[in-house]
Amino acid sequence: MTPAVNEGRGYPLRLLVLFAFALTLALIWLVLPLERGAAWALTIVGTLAACAMLAWRTRQLAHASAQNAQVLAALGTVISAIPDGMHTSMPLVLLTGDGLAALFDRDDTARLAWVGNGAIWLRVDEPNALPRLAAAVKQWRDGRAPDGVVLSVAPALHANADALAQKLRLVRQAMADASRLLGTRLPGYVAVYQRLAGRGPIALVTRDHVTDAPQWYGVASPTLLDGTSAFESAVRAAEGAVQETSRVRDAVARTARSAGIALIVDWTQRVVMGTLLDRQQPAAPWPLHGAGWIDCGPASGPDSPWEREVELRTKVAPAPIAASPLPWPLPQPLIESMPVQRQTAPRMAALGHALALLACAAAVAFWGTAKNNEVLLTKIDADLTRFRAIPSEHDAAKRDALASLVADRDQLDRYARTGVPLRLSFGMYHGAELIVPLNHAIASYAPPAPPPAVVTLDSMSLFDSGKAQLKAGSTRAMVGALEMIKAHAGKRILVAGHTDNVGDPASNLRLSVARAAAVRDWLVDASGLSTTQFAIQGYGDTRPIADNDTQEGRARNRRVEITLVPDAAKQAPSAQ
Repeated sequence: MTPAVNEGRGYPLRLLVLFAFALTLALIWLVLPLERGAAWALTIVGTLAACAMLAWRTRQLAHASAQNAQVLAALGTVISAIPDGMHTSMPLVLLTGDGLAALFDRDDTARLAWVGNGAIWLRVDEPNALPRLAAAVKQWRDGRAPDGVVLSVAPALHANADALAQKLRLVRQAMADASRLLGTRLPGYVAVYQRLAGRGPIALVTRDHVTDAPQWYGVASPTLLDGTSAFESAVRAAEGAVQETSRVRDAVARTARSAGIALIVDWTQRVVMGTLLDRQQPAAPWPLHGAGWIDCGPASGPDSPWEREVELRTKVAPAPIAASPLPWPLPQPLIESMPVQRQTAPRMAALGHALALLACAAAVAFWGTAKNNEVLLTKIDADLTRFRAIPSEHDAAKRDALASLVADRDQLDRYARTGVPLRLSFGMYHGAELIVPLNHAIASYAPPAPPPAVVTLDSMSLFDSGKAQLKAGSTRAMVGALEMIKAHAGKRILVAGHTDNVGDPASNLRLSVARAAAVRDWLVDASGLSTTQFAIQGYGDTRPIADNDTQEGRARNRRVEITLVPDAAKQAPSAQ
């Protein structure tokens, strides 16, 4: 099995981006109440954002795969004998710091990873590589981050305390960067490898045999440890373990071992933890979950920080101590109390995020459909209100409002027959309830009565006998005709004059024309209409409506008739 950094086994971010983009397009074009220009603008912005995120993710995966190929290939080689799936269930620990070659060079083979002691151990030679490798491990383990980071400290490998503090600060910064990159705080442990002064390892007697294997002393917890109290309990536990497990007859050796453990714990607290836990540093403090010490490590000489510490505290220069045989034991006891990760597999997390996106899209869709329905109902209500507010005398405006009602009713009928569109659905549509009031309003329209064909004015009330000038006060007789003309401003007006048969016919014809012109001029001034809308005609005595042999008949024949006719230009289409 050869692991690889790819999105197929990890979090499918690109697939999720495409899903979110599809949801966005559906909302923009099918649901949201947007103008066409705004919809296109949002579509372009969303497309550019999705393409940028896909390109960034693709580049990130390719870069991570290229950088971590060697380590991940080593992991694949090491765990090839492990059943499939165990790489996510076994604890995986990143080990950095001192003495990595002595810890990983097993079976005369240099290794980058090791499976043993109940965990997968991954070697991190450079502290700066810790964040990158932690992210690669998380991707390789289907979204499960490393279970912890162990810092190995071998005091004998450092020339002075300042150089050790500088390296500890680098590791602390790398740990903070890794936790920030992963989005979770990784548990941290410190393993100190130091040969204690004067003696070899204490022989431990079990029921079956005696073993000379070096033992770990320390403390570990699933929760964060407080430095001072944790180290005090570690010293007491270590001294007690030495007294209880040791069966050697040399009491001096036991006493020396207890004193050595107390010294190394105190030194670790002041020098190592003083740097890792100092809150004055810019990086986050080391998330301490455990610390352990073992009587194992490199050769110790008089120039190491530890030896100088012993000489300062005891006033006795310790003798040089030989290096422990390789390989050094891995700090397995430290991780036995490792906190259990409760992480969701990346594909399950992606499914949850997809459902969350779907829920957000549904919420936006509900809002959009509610808004669309509100706009529809508001428009129909406004059309109904406008139609009812227009008096029947204003027939042109009434008919325009009626056309809007008919369009609204036809739209609602179409929805009832073919189905409600998505932008109005989701249970928000109530337009069917408005069909009945629309039909009632449409049925309530009654066209106005047709205008009178002819308005007849008595010439004797307008003119003196034989005259064509309007008499004073005669305009009152034409007020009715004026109101009719204003109410039908789109009509043309024909003003015709008539006389009786008394007198010369030619004179009567000229008089009828002159009287029609006088009435026309007054109507033009009073109505404000153009002269081109009026026509005059004189008929003289040629069109009597009564018998000219009687006085009453001649009075009826002396008249001016005002007739409203449709404009010829407006009648042409209907005539055609």
